[in-house]
Amino acid sequence: MSSSTNRKQLVSEVIQPLLEAEHYYQAAWDSDWNKGNGILSREYILILSLVYVVEIKCYLELGEYETALKRLDEAEEIVRPRIRGYVKLLFEDPSGYLHSACQKVSLSSIVEILKYVAGESNVDKLFDKHIRPAIFNTLGIEAWIDSISPRSRNAILALTAPSSLGVGLTFWNRLPWDSLPWSAADRREGILSLMPSGANRVIAAAQSMIELHRRLEGYRHEINEMVRLGLSYREWQDLVLPPKSSSEDQDSKILLLL
Repeated sequence: MSSSTNRKQLVSEVIQPLLEAEHYYQAAWDSDWNKGNGILSREYILILSLVYVVEIKCYLELGEYETALKRLDEAEEIVRPRIRGYVKLLFEDPSGYLHSACQKVSLSSIVEILKYVAGESNVDKLFDKHIRPAIFNTLGIEAWIDSISPRSRNAILALTAPSSLGVGLTFWNRLPWDSLPWSAADRREGILSLMPSGANRVIAAAQSMIELHRRLEGYRHEINEMVRLGLSYREWQDLVLPPKSSSEDQDSKILLLL
């Protein structure tokens, strides 16, 4: 792989299977979402994003920067609304995360997630519209769990109590909420038993999805800067990555993009 010719030949052969994988996992996500399931939404988003990023890196390796940026455009167009839809699903009703059972949950984390979901940067407006009503309308935690949609419960349970969704039986072929053999009471207990740690797990998942969105935006700045400096992908890596021979305790090279 140290040979540029070998790298480019192998990279060219990989691109077509990656395109096929993009279509496959996009369809898989749509199918899972349209069924009102929500259980596999996060996994499909992560896989789909990874496939796009690998394809973009292939074009960078080939020196086809314009194509890499176009593929990044498509990746953002496909992945971004799915990320936002998934985060909205986890925070369909934020009042549950403000319940006393979740008193260790960071309010600032909830605010940042709601800013992303609502597309609102003004914290005062956000608080008045989403958080203040949630505080005064907070139901008992059991009633809150029953009030949110089955898809939202599925998504939350997939993060907090996956055994309630049959993960131990089959992972890639789970059934929708109402078709599962577990009772609603069992699944309610699955959420309750993990409060507040389960709530923090949901918040961490939402934050990681938002970070994924931001990273895609960051890749665009990175590629544009690489092009502006007239660097090859390998030269860029030499700038931003530590030498392969370096030990972990040595300082990594860092390039700040202003």
